[in-house]
Amino acid sequence: MTSPDQPPPDGAPYEQAASRPAGFDDWLEAFKEQVSFFTGVRLAVGLPRWRLADVLPVLPVVGACIGVAVGLLFAIVRGLSGPGWLAAVLAVGAAVLITRALHEDGLADTADGLGPHGLDTARRLEIMRDSRNGTFGVLALALTVLLKVACLAKFGSSTGLVVLVAAHAVSRAAIAIPLLAFSPVRSDGLGVRAGKPADNDVWLAVGIGVVLAFLLLLGKGILVALFAPLLAVAAAWVAALWIAERIGGYTGDTLGAVQQIAEIVFLVIAALLIAR
Repeated sequence: MTSPDQPPPDGAPYEQAASRPAGFDDWLEAFKEQVSFFTGVRLAVGLPRWRLADVLPVLPVVGACIGVAVGLLFAIVRGLSGPGWLAAVLAVGAAVLITRALHEDGLADTADGLGPHGLDTARRLEIMRDSRNGTFGVLALALTVLLKVACLAKFGSSTGLVVLVAAHAVSRAAIAIPLLAFSPVRSDGLGVRAGKPADNDVWLAVGIGVVLAFLLLLGKGILVALFAPLLAVAAAWVAALWIAERIGGYTGDTLGAVQQIAEIVFLVIAALLIAR
């Protein structure tokens, strides 16, 4: 998972020592920093003050904001009697543009590195760091887009809006899971710079995402409100475990892959359990 707007180079200090935000103004600044990193919207100024691990509770909020933006686009196109597939394609495309394909890039690199059989860990990590996409990465991206469009195409405008907000909130919160459960594989890169979170912060981030999704989907049925967020989180855990067994932990790329897997599982469950 790479970004043109990286944190400080390896070994360079952050603007201040890593610590939790102390008040509302600090949390607002932390939110701006993460919006500036996870999207193309530039809100933060100067060097980052906090590592990702110190501000995990803002992740589902950042995700929800992304979901609102793409969900409104979906709802407008669908409300204008636009075909479901057209609204879905535009929503998925808008999410890619807003996030600069940050997580999709991580998914493709992870698929390229972990897809082939018989490779040692060093070779897998070398492949994942190669900017060129291979067969596994291309197929992973194609299937991801097709699954998202297929799931969203069946929804009406209001349903698509709430599903997109919930899916993006939960899947961003799921990034916290590998940060807690495993260690970064490399001594450099985005994975190690994220830092090691406190248990409470991880469960708070996941809890915010799950509760927000539950409340948003409750009007669509108790089953989808329960199962979509919980199974998305479970899928993130299984994916993170599977990845860690193959490379010994996580990287920035695999964090992006975990987010994408959680988002897809959420959308699939929603598509299966919501009538329209």
